[in-house]
Amino acid sequence: MRRIRQPRRLVQALTAAAVLTGAVFGGQALASSTPKPPTTAQQEKGMVAGRPFHDPVDADTSATQRITITLDAHRTRFDLSGRSVRGESYNGSFVAPTIRVAPGSSVSIRLVNHLKVATNLHFHGLHVSPTGVSDDPFLCVAPGRSLTYELAIPKNHPQGTFWYHSHAMGTTCPKPGQMVDDSMGDMPAMAPGSSPSVAKPMPFMPGDVENQISAGLSGALIVGDDRTLLPPKLRHITTHTLVFKDAQIDAGGALVQNTATTSINSGAPTVRLVNGQLRPVLSMRPGETQLWRLANTGADIFYRLHLDGYRFTVIGEDGTPVAKVRTESDLLLPPGKRFDVLVTAGAHAGATWLRTLAYSNGPQGDNYPDTRLLRLDVHGAGTTRLPGVSGRIPTAQPDLAHAKIAQHRKLVLSESADGNSFYMNGQQFMMGNGSVFATPARLGTVEEWTIYNTSGEIHPFHLHTSDFQVMSINGVPQPYTNRQDIIPVPYEQNGKPGVVVIRIAFEDFTGRYMFHCHIAAHEDNGMMSYIDVA
Repeated sequence: MRRIRQPRRLVQALTAAAVLTGAVFGGQALASSTPKPPTTAQQEKGMVAGRPFHDPVDADTSATQRITITLDAHRTRFDLSGRSVRGESYNGSFVAPTIRVAPGSSVSIRLVNHLKVATNLHFHGLHVSPTGVSDDPFLCVAPGRSLTYELAIPKNHPQGTFWYHSHAMGTTCPKPGQMVDDSMGDMPAMAPGSSPSVAKPMPFMPGDVENQISAGLSGALIVGDDRTLLPPKLRHITTHTLVFKDAQIDAGGALVQNTATTSINSGAPTVRLVNGQLRPVLSMRPGETQLWRLANTGADIFYRLHLDGYRFTVIGEDGTPVAKVRTESDLLLPPGKRFDVLVTAGAHAGATWLRTLAYSNGPQGDNYPDTRLLRLDVHGAGTTRLPGVSGRIPTAQPDLAHAKIAQHRKLVLSESADGNSFYMNGQQFMMGNGSVFATPARLGTVEEWTIYNTSGEIHPFHLHTSDFQVMSINGVPQPYTNRQDIIPVPYEQNGKPGVVVIRIAFEDFTGRYMFHCHIAAHEDNGMMSYIDVA
């Protein structure tokens, strides 16, 4: 089990006064000591399991010309399967509205910050510009301010499942630079290429991604409709979006946060929810095929999905159509991972369970129990079984196995023995830091990176702006099936680091491409950097 984090410097400073003045988070006074976390059964008390499955609500994209969406980040009391829980949300629900966009579209997303801390947005997996008011995680929206993000979705953008979430790299916005917000006047922000002017090194200041995602600030994002890439008879099948996110609820009914006196512990008991529902029931007809869009939009924990008696037909991974369709009995979803899969019901009525199997992400990490997530209920009149899918899905990206390699890079992931500090090439990320790489990447080139993990737990490596191809894992060559934007890097065993080799094609956009471990506690506490693309 990963250790409970020690109180973080920045949060200590912010909450010390709150303790003295009786300030609260979500209406509950801060405790003077950390109590034993409630069991999963205690956290589920008051919830109702077994309700009919519902997809997340969609954001309003009814405009026929230019799509404008408003996301209001605020403290919220939301209903989790009948239990009232306090946290934070975009527009009022634990699972944020699903944003649907089309390749070639222009989308304006106005983020209004009613939180007491800084926040921002990251559009995970989107191949859009990392500069300007686009997918730049260095942008910062101060409390009481707003910022309108402008996303230009390329016409050739892959169709599939993505997601969005807070990528707040601190609880306050940095002072250097100014950016004018088009809706509410001047807003403090980190200007591209700027760095704080300090006379001496600053103490490490953690980010706030774990807090904000855990509190509720994440949701799905769908580009296009990948049913259009399937054989004609499959282009009108039913689709469902399954957003997996856990709720760690304290004794007072609030989602647990990192404060001066409490810490999120990813190994502690938690409630695993699907679209904010506790063990909902999803119905299918005998012989029916559906497309399920699976997304782990939680902060820290892994899912190892298994549908009893069934196999998943994978047509997309991390938003990219696959070059080779495959069937899997289990799918590993570390934080941020997505799969688009076809599921065909059995020929006869019956019920089964979608579950996350027992899983350990290493001796320095967590051990997760086998947990039921959703009941699949097959009933009603049968339907004609549709043809299977095999081979290459149209628009799958080309194999990089024979690409000319412009540069080789080495990246080492490590952490302190107490599990509280995390590093890339020996450095902890802070907003004013430069890249761990001294030389930039060049647009139009392909690079090969060798990623080493010297710690005792898996680190899911994620790259912004571009995806990558996995070439080998622990020395074993990987056949090409698809590009992806997250890969679990195996942990060190018997003194031998885990090793993953990837290839990245830098296309279309210059700027800073961030990369980090997607366990939010790890990126918050240093396991993050970026590469300049020139």
